[in-house]
Parts: sequence; structure tokens; C-alpha cells
Amino acid sequence: MCGIAGIVGDADRDLVAAMTGALAHRGPDGDGLLVDPRADAERGEAALGHRRLAIIDLDGGAQPMTSSCGRFVITYNGELYNYRELRDELVAAGARFSTASDTEVILAAFAAWGADAALRFVGIFAAAIWDRRDRRLTLLRDHVGVKPLYYAILPRGPRGDGGPSLAFASEPKALLKLPAVDRAPSAAALDAYLELFYVPPPLSIFRGIRQLPPGHRLTWRGGQVEMEAYWDAPPEPDEGLSHEAWAEVVAPILDAAITSNMVADVGVGAFLSGGVDSSTIVGVMAARSSRPLTTICVGYDVDGATFDERAYARRVAEFFATDHHELELDVRVLDDLEAVVRGFDEPFGSWTALLSWHLCRFTRGQVKVAVAGDGGDEVFGGYPRYRGMLLSGVAARAPRWSLGLAGRALAAAGEPAVARSYRRWARTFVDGCRRPAAQRYAGYVGYFSPEERDELLTAGFRERVAAEGRVAAVADAFARPAQGDLVARSMYADLHGFLPENVLRGSDRMSMAHGLEVRVPLCDHRLVEVMRRVPSRHKVGPLASKRLLKTIVGGRLPAEVTQRRKLGFNAPFGAWMKRPANAREIRERWLDPRALGARGILEPAAVERLWSEHQAGTRDHGPKLWALIVLEAWLRIYAS
Repeated sequence: MCGIAGIVGDADRDLVAAMTGALAHRGPDGDGLLVDPRADAERGEAALGHRRLAIIDLDGGAQPMTSSCGRFVITYNGELYNYRELRDELVAAGARFSTASDTEVILAAFAAWGADAALRFVGIFAAAIWDRRDRRLTLLRDHVGVKPLYYAILPRGPRGDGGPSLAFASEPKALLKLPAVDRAPSAAALDAYLELFYVPPPLSIFRGIRQLPPGHRLTWRGGQVEMEAYWDAPPEPDEGLSHEAWAEVVAPILDAAITSNMVADVGVGAFLSGGVDSSTIVGVMAARSSRPLTTICVGYDVDGATFDERAYARRVAEFFATDHHELELDVRVLDDLEAVVRGFDEPFGSWTALLSWHLCRFTRGQVKVAVAGDGGDEVFGGYPRYRGMLLSGVAARAPRWSLGLAGRALAAAGEPAVARSYRRWARTFVDGCRRPAAQRYAGYVGYFSPEERDELLTAGFRERVAAEGRVAAVADAFARPAQGDLVARSMYADLHGFLPENVLRGSDRMSMAHGLEVRVPLCDHRLVEVMRRVPSRHKVGPLASKRLLKTIVGGRLPAEVTQRRKLGFNAPFGAWMKRPANAREIRERWLDPRALGARGILEPAAVERLWSEHQAGTRDHGPKLWALIVLEAWLRIYAS
């Protein structure tokens, strides 16, 4: 993994050097900078920068790299798992190589097949390729969106006194080095953050910075910008195969995806929670490793007993004879807050980011590459919300008075801050049954509803949101497929929202902050493509999740792993926030009504209500309160 940055148009060596330096944490093993001059002037037209985390071809993969023909230059972040197969194909067609790196294979593929080469890539990548002959820049982001890529369109150049330009980088912090970038917060993006706890592409929290969506490519030439999707995976269920037949189809693709993620010239380990996803990965990797596989698990103190999965992880580690390591967390919720916020540059409200921060820091002391089970829930149907959507189709036909009565009863019952809060899930389910399907799904993945955001935001800030336009990224993605039942549409929407922008974004930023590469084989686009054809009933039932995956791996794993209920990567933040020392600091430093009122974004009374209800135990507002703390920290660092 690496950090990339660059400017085309009015290229400025000093600014690109500063951008690249801002990404040093993503590539501590080396750096590079290349400036391509204009054909008719001394000033540069393209400047590409790179910070390297060396994983493949440790000695020969330095970037930016120029193709053997001299036409193309690349700066690239990621890993191409099928580069050896592509290299053989290209050699057979006459290509010559001087290194053993996957980077040179991407260059040769681009020279041979153009921008459509991305359709042949199996891996995770964000790449910028400069065509010296046609004076064209192409930006590519991988199919599912594992690797990030931001850009800024600069009509008057990076300093505000030149010609049309485009700048790009792995993280916003590099683009913020450019004087011409508008760093003012976007009201629409902040409103979307309150709904989702992340800012969905193409927006970023900064008005002058955009995100390239997953599976997209962008081209720049002579000041003109074009963007298009090159890949998608809408549901196309094939009813022609039985459950067992689908298992036979998917099993080898699953094994190939996991095996391909083991390609590296450094040590590779795996995160192990003891759930089906991580245990499946560990099983395949252990069988193909010549030495005991390094596995890492996180656990908690007494407050986190209901969240702790170490007993299951130990069972799997013993089963596969791994070299197992454990990290026990007793986190003061404000520890490392500023470092975590700076790791994203944008507000990122999921508190799993803080868990990942600690886990990745610990893991980097063991290995340089870790394989994770991210994507298993979205691809195989593991989230409880899928069962909720399945059941809601029937429950939505119940009389509205009965749904209202049930909702009021659940609201009055209170919500404990535990790992499996059935009351919280039931309340979300009942509330959703009274809404259209797209809003029902949005209620599962969203936090502050439109009505709640209207209460939370001040009148003045609501006017700013209205002027920019409130976005509905989640509902739009749910409604996009031409076919598919409620479960299939939910999984498709997750593929275009929750997975890349919540799960994978958090994993990328927190791992790269510590120079750790995290790989996610269950996000392999070949696996996604075959699973979109599997009918929902083979994935999710009224009382069952991941049905097909459990059929495939049932004989490979200990029975207690496949039969256990899902827990997920979470922690007892709700309980930690009630500890007297934490509660006092949160109330006095981060959610002080006077400070919130002076900022003019959030209504202090609305925040106070959330705090009071959480402390009293009538509602578990832990996730919402943490997101508001992160927002306040971000505003102090980036918008003050």
C-alpha cells in the first residue's frame, strides 16, 4: 500500500512534494517525484508523487514508474493479486519487463488495453496514469472501493494564479496543502454525515474536494474532466440452481480470492474474531502457509463482556494451530481522539475507527500485512437488517395502530448499552415497517433521520443545507437496481455505501496510519459478481444468515463457530461513556452547550436531550453522541 498525489495542468513541483510528504504515514519505505514538462514551455504540465509501503518486489517497485515505451507514467496505491497471470499474457503478446513488480504490469496492461485494462485487474487499487503523448490523466479506483482517491478541480491552478488544473491524492490532507483548494465545510456533506456517520462520494466534507466513487474512472485533458463507472454489480438472481449447486459454484471462487490475497514478499497475518468470515479466511490461509499463521484478536475488560469474542478466536486458533496474539482494550473513549480524526481528515463517526486504531497499531508490531474478513456480511448476507427487511415485507401489512402501539412500548422499555440490544433492533424494525422500503432500509444503516436532523441542526444551518441540497445517497442506491427483492436491494445498497464508505474507509485510514496493509478477500469483485446471481433465499432466511457460506465452510470449521450468533466488530462504548471521568470530560469539553451554541451548527438543547437520555439509560445514544464528539473535534482542527 502507498500514498499517491499529483497535479496536472499547472504542475508545481514544490506543492506536489508537500502533498507527498503529507502522506508519509502511508508509505514509510520510500518516496518519489516526477515532473513532466510542457511540450512548449519550461513549466511542468504533470507532477506525480508517491510514498511507498514495500510489499511486492521490495527492490524494484519504486514509483512514479515510466512504461518501457516511455509513453505512460504511473503513481499507484494498492496490490494487483493477478499480476503474474497478466504478466504472462502480456509477455506472450510481446511486452518486456525490467522489474518483478505489479506496478509495471499495470503500466503494460494500460499500454496494451487502454483504460479498459481495469476490468482485468483483480486487486485493490487507486491509480493515476499520465499519458505523455496525448497529455491525458486517467484516475482509477478499484471495483468495490477498498482504496481511496480524492481530487480537486482548480480552474486557476493550485495557487490560484494559473491555468486549469486537476489535483489528486489518497487523502484530503494532501490536497489541503494547495492554496487554491476551498476547505470550507460543505453543509450538505455535514448533513449527510449526521445521517450516515461518513460523507458519501462524490462529496467530501470540504467544498473544494471530491471523492472518486468506487468502480469509476476519471479523465482530464486540457482542462476538461469526464467521469464514468466502469463496473457495477446489480442483483441478477438465477433461479436455475439448487442451494447445493450454488455452494459448488461459489466455493472455488471463495478459496481463490483468499489464496490470492496471500501474495507478498513480506510476512502476512490475519485478524481473527472467531466469526465465520475471519475463521474461513484463517482456515484457507493456514492450509497454504508453510509456517504457523500469525493471527490477532481484540478483547475487552469487564465492561465489554458481551462484546468479547476471544474465546471463539482461541478455539479457531487452536483448531488451525496459528501463532495467536490478543490485545485487551480498556479504552478511555477520548484517548487518541485527535489522532483518529486526523487520520480521516473528515468526520468519521463510527467508533470502530478507534478500535481499529489500537488494533492496527498492535498488529503492525507482528506483521506488515493483515488479512481481514471485511465484506463477508455484505456479500454473503450477515447483517440482521437483511432479516429485518425480509420480515418487514409481511409486518408492514399489519394495522398502523398496532405498529404504533408496539413502537411506543419499545420506546418506554429503555435500551441497555450491550452488544446485542434486541430492544434497539426491534424498535428500528417496527419504526421501519411504517415507512416505504427505501426509507426502511435507510433506517437500518442511518442514525439521525431527516426529522431528527431538522431538530438537531440550527435554523440557520438548515437553510445552508437546503441551499446546497440534501443528499439521499442510501435511498438512491436502494432504488437503483432494475430488479431484486428487498434483501437483494439492501445488499446492493450496502455495496455502494456502507461497505466502501464505512467499513473499508475505516480499515484503510486506521491501518495506513500505522503503515499496515489490510487486505479484504471477501470484497474480491469476482466473488461479488457471482454472489449477485445467488437468490436471496440461499443467503438469508427469517432466522438464518449467511446460509450459503455456512454450507460451504460447515465441514471446515468448529461447529461452535458456524452455529454462534453474529456479534460483529464493536465495543462497549456506551458503557465506557458513562464512566464518571469520561462523562465529565465529554460533557464539559466536547458537548458543552455554550460552545455548541456559539458554533451555530447544532442546537444545544437537542444535544442535551440525547446526553440525558443516554445517561439515564432510557435510550442507548452512544453511537450518536460519539459521532457528535468526533464532529466537534473535526471542527476544532479543520474549521476553526
